[in-house]
Amino acid sequence: MHATFERSAGACLVKTSGPITIDSSPDLRILLLRCLESNNCESLTVDLSGVAYVDTSAIAILLETLRAARAREKSFQLTGLGGQPRHLFEVARLLHLFNQHVDESPSNDVQPVR
Repeated sequence: MHATFERSAGACLVKTSGPITIDSSPDLRILLLRCLESNNCESLTVDLSGVAYVDTSAIAILLETLRAARAREKSFQLTGLGGQPRHLFEVARLLHLFNQHVDESPSNDVQPVR
């Protein structure tokens, strides 16, 4: 996993690429929580468009970040969630937790879970 960080007027963006697994998720966790702790970061967006694979540790990190953002009254969004990562969120029935932040239209390669 590789991550880059950008900040503009209180809006922070973390762009990720590569697989996010139990080996790389601790580094992502540190980065995301540090962003939220910053007074200069009122909203945090994680762009997952460069991520084709995540395991459950990645979902745990994103849920922890969502909880931390809510506790700090900051916004947290996911963008670019597609393919296997989106499917895992859907199967785990967690997508609704991010429903205000994630495009709800089904991707072309993943059928909606009913």
